Amino acid sequence: MSAPASSLKAVIAALSGNVLVTLIKFIAFFLSGSGAMLSEAIHSAADTGNQVLLFLGLKRAARVEDDSHPYGYGGERFIFGILSASGIFFVGCGVTVYHGIQSLLHPHVAETGPVTFAVLGLSFLIEGGVLLFAVRGLLTQAAGEPFFRFVRTKADPASVAILLEDGAAVLGLVLATAGIGLAHVTGNPVWDALASLTVGVLLGLIALYLMVENRELLLGRSVPSDVEQRFEDLLRARASLADLHDVKTRQLTPESYQFKAELRFSESFVAARLAEALPAQGLPPVGAERERALTDAARHLIRTLSEEIDAIEAEVRRAIPQAKHIDLELEHLTAAAAEAAELRARVSLGGPLGSAKPLDPERPIRQGKSGLLPQEDTGFITPVEE
Repeated sequence: MSAPASSLKAVIAALSGNVLVTLIKFIAFFLSGSGAMLSEAIHSAADTGNQVLLFLGLKRAARVEDDSHPYGYGGERFIFGILSASGIFFVGCGVTVYHGIQSLLHPHVAETGPVTFAVLGLSFLIEGGVLLFAVRGLLTQAAGEPFFRFVRTKADPASVAILLEDGAAVLGLVLATAGIGLAHVTGNPVWDALASLTVGVLLGLIALYLMVENRELLLGRSVPSDVEQRFEDLLRARASLADLHDVKTRQLTPESYQFKAELRFSESFVAARLAEALPAQGLPPVGAERERALTDAARHLIRTLSEEIDAIEAEVRRAIPQAKHIDLELEHLTAAAAEAAELRARVSLGGPLGSAKPLDPERPIRQGKSGLLPQEDTGFITPVEE
């Protein structure tokens, strides 16, 4: 369950860019003494560490499934995603907000000059380039789907983390530049501290969002509603199926889905398949020939149903390429529920009720938990309580 190649490339590009930017920003901080610049340097350092975690998560999640993990290791991405988001919150947000508060409590005018603004400009170019690379990768994955909807519902969490972190980095650089510039022009260091606090709060919000998203995927979030509806529509369109229920879905990873449903085959479909295998002249009344004919018919029916399920799964995978695991089960009906279903079908079709006694037109039918069954001693249809 390896992640898209664009996700891995985006993480590597972001990691490389942030190593360079971190060094540049720390140099600028030592030259200027700016609190906003230190916040930006800490932000970039935290991003570097977080992207190392994202890279490890992607590599570990790419391992092939084995006997101990038959659905693969895709969940590793979400675990490392949560660790990365925790780093953003505690290091990026926590340290930056702390430094901003300290700058408000103990203000001092930072030393600024051409070097400071040159560093900010260079950092902006690098971070902006990494951000554009991440956006292009997500646009490729979206394949024409609305960009923001794709990011919210289907994008790989690692790509989303890079997008948000680099977006925050670019915005943080703009805020840091504004804070340093205003502090330099007005001589009031409060602007520098406010820029630092704003960057810290922004990082905290991004970290919380990434924690929630990775937690949802780790717990097993259902597939997008339009994909689940497409799955149901495909099954209901099959002439061989009379009904389906207990549909359940799960995102193992953003590019790997699991589907489960219980099916009830159409009686006419099953009857037609049996007719293909039974002798045209009818079953022998007794003896080995009868047993052989019944065995051949059963074998043919089992093979036909297996082929039909294989055909359904193949159709689902063509329509939904992410459908890696499809579990289709025959509907589980108790004897009572099966008889109730047969009675309901006959009543709805206006046909005979077989061995059931006629209904009394003066007495209404009552609905029970498990359906309707004939009451032998009165002839009425009464509810079956579980």
